[in-house]
Amino acid sequence: MLVSKSLSQPHVVWEATWEYLTDDILYKKRRETGRPDMNLTIEQIKNIALTEIENHLLSNGRSLKKWPHMPKPEDFGSYNGNRLIDDELKYVVEDQLKENERLMAMITDEQRGVYEQILDAVLNDSGGVFFLYGYGGTGKTFVYRALSSAILSRGMIFLNTASSGIATLLLEGGRTAHSRFGIPIDADEFSTCKKMEPGSDRAELVKAAKLIVWDEAPMMSRHCFETLDRTMRDIIRSFIRSSEDIPFGGKVVVFGGDFRQILPVIPGGGRAETVLAALNSSYLWEHCKVLKLTKNMRLLAGLTDDAAKELESFSNWILDIGDGKINLPKVAGLPRHCLKLKVGAPIMCLRNMDVADGLCNGTRLIVTQLLPHVIEGRIITGNKIAGHPVWIPRVFVTPHDTKFPFRMRRRQFPVTLAFAMTINKSQGQTLESVGLFLPRPVFSHGQLYVTLSRVKSRSGLKILIIGKEGKTQCWVVSA
Repeated sequence: MLVSKSLSQPHVVWEATWEYLTDDILYKKRRETGRPDMNLTIEQIKNIALTEIENHLLSNGRSLKKWPHMPKPEDFGSYNGNRLIDDELKYVVEDQLKENERLMAMITDEQRGVYEQILDAVLNDSGGVFFLYGYGGTGKTFVYRALSSAILSRGMIFLNTASSGIATLLLEGGRTAHSRFGIPIDADEFSTCKKMEPGSDRAELVKAAKLIVWDEAPMMSRHCFETLDRTMRDIIRSFIRSSEDIPFGGKVVVFGGDFRQILPVIPGGGRAETVLAALNSSYLWEHCKVLKLTKNMRLLAGLTDDAAKELESFSNWILDIGDGKINLPKVAGLPRHCLKLKVGAPIMCLRNMDVADGLCNGTRLIVTQLLPHVIEGRIITGNKIAGHPVWIPRVFVTPHDTKFPFRMRRRQFPVTLAFAMTINKSQGQTLESVGLFLPRPVFSHGQLYVTLSRVKSRSGLKILIIGKEGKTQCWVVSA
């Protein structure tokens, strides 16, 4: 609730609930220290809880400084380092080295070529902007993981970001680009990153980073990338004057994605406006070195020859769709006012509430308990966080639509039922089975391709189409 700024008087809530918030601290400390007879005073327990709250806020770009009446930990303000950098260095180098050795034993020749080009640019401090181009299943995430372990095993900093919250769950330590860099939602040709002024903790983190990865880049407006470029040049030129004329101040930046998938959504815009807003329409594109992955690792792993041929045919069919060869109040951005839920119902989070713990826009959950002001759920999205319990409070939500002559804000649960999901929400996920309902043709570039490329095999795909006369046609995709 502090992260989402839903409390106006958090000190009142703290005084009323601190005993409930701290009831397991002594037990945890006894287990951590191996001392079952350990005792702590009430003030020590409170201080530990406040320290944990402050650390959690800092990882989400907030601090207890915002609330002057809220009690602070005893050592509050005495820390003179950079917590963002410290958080990125909280890993065991030996573990990262073992992970890199494991991944390098599985890497393909094509992926190795991409991996070595990017890693050479990092280790030689030569800078560069790369675009890793590959359709779903070619191993882009695998390359990111290999690069991450290689850089972390050398004691360096690697920043993993993505355009959407759900895509960050696939990346180790992933954050959305807007959250990581403070890019404004309504970025334009003049904007700069918020809270990343020269000398700030964010700025120092970016200066210390050896590699920045931005996955699912094609779905964002070019203004977001240009905003980051302007800000990084300004930050880094403060100590390297020549960096002013180099993209991203001379840092190695890797964008990744597939232009067959969803492009930036421009309100009221047509095809021309969408194309002009894409990354490859930016001045940065001429500096991008395009690296391609073409072998579909998702569909061809561990299969018989016949199954591999059938799945390769299915993959090619998806690519044909992606290339356009086949079939050339409810307020947007505001959850429904009335939610009818029950225990066991699947729901989807509609806001980036706690990306570090996997609760972001697009996270799917199963409701496990319904309380007056909190929904308890179990995450079913992502490999590492699946099964984790989370608690979703009511928060203030505001629609992104700027056509209103007033500011509309409502406090409610930022969730919706998720028996089905939109095509945009499915991007970046891999699913066993997909049922596609098309009451009308898809309306945007890449949408049909995105849906079909989520499924692992042809047998897992079914399509329901409603014709012009209202008759339904059910397709089970076959060879």
